[in-house]
Amino acid sequence: MSADLILSKLSKVRRTGEGRWIACCPAHDDRSPSMTIRDMGDGRILMHCFSGCAVENILGAIGLDFDALFPERLPDSQPVRNPWNARDVLEAVSHELTVIGVGAADLMRGKRLEKDEYARMLTAINRVQTAKEMACQ
Repeated sequence: MSADLILSKLSKVRRTGEGRWIACCPAHDDRSPSMTIRDMGDGRILMHCFSGCAVENILGAIGLDFDALFPERLPDSQPVRNPWNARDVLEAVSHELTVIGVGAADLMRGKRLEKDEYARMLTAINRVQTAKEMACQ
């Protein structure tokens, strides 16, 4: 299966390179794209939500299952060292970087963060760390 069916079910889809896209995750209330999609060219489709949604939940939200991501039998191919392009990963977490920046600016001005603001900042830091690990695999 090509990525076209999956992409047609997503919102705010933007191509970021050959066989690569970023989009809003359908499994959570996503206002800015936080999910990357990659067509491996051999029938496999990879996707990752940087907000932490499980692939099962993403597929369920668009009415698909794992068969949509993987062909029955893979042709002979070389393994891919790192399927995630660093640029795509950074774009997917750009909102998280903004959250961290705003929190840091507030702290520099002497503002005390509320518990929910502090928790959101920690979540953003965790998501950026996960993105770094994915980009550097």
